Amino acid sequence: MLAFVSGAITGGGLIVAVGAQNSFLLEQALKRHYAFPIAVLFILSDAISIALGAFGLGLIVQNHDWLLSLSRWAGVAFLVWFALGKWRASFQEEHLILEQYGKRLALWPLVVMGFAVTWLNPHFYLDTMILMGSLANQWQGAKWEFVFGGVCASVLWFLSLALVGKLCAKWLGKAAFWRWFNRINAILIWSIALKIATQPLL
Repeated sequence: MLAFVSGAITGGGLIVAVGAQNSFLLEQALKRHYAFPIAVLFILSDAISIALGAFGLGLIVQNHDWLLSLSRWAGVAFLVWFALGKWRASFQEEHLILEQYGKRLALWPLVVMGFAVTWLNPHFYLDTMILMGSLANQWQGAKWEFVFGGVCASVLWFLSLALVGKLCAKWLGKAAFWRWFNRINAILIWSIALKIATQPLL
């Protein structure tokens, strides 16, 4: 039981921090664009990465500098490009912003983007596979309780974020909101990219 609680608290603390996943999911929830399937994708990704870390894959990644370096710069490039798209969108004319807001997107492009937001982000590996995986191994016989606790935190957070965003969507349909949402979103994601580019990953 202690292992489960520890996993839930640790996982919750890492997931709640502002990141590309949370930003992407909240945007889809506010637009009512398949938020819950995206939330399930993020939950499954967390579960797989934490479990792989518990099996020891995180130690392999941690001991190979070139894997960390590849992950770092691929992640930085993707996040810069992703944020640039948000920044440009914020300067569109009002009718174009509202048209984009109301446009119903297909599921698979969103899934691909959600997959990229997750698996091209070095912090995702550090938080789930390396950190959570390493902590899980410290519990020895109870490590799967720790993993399950972390996954439960992921389920609670992402489903709650999708639900809250969906409930708030009807009040946030103005162009001015999306203009500033995209700008703040872009700045936050650029700050994440800068942090990844300039700080040691381990």
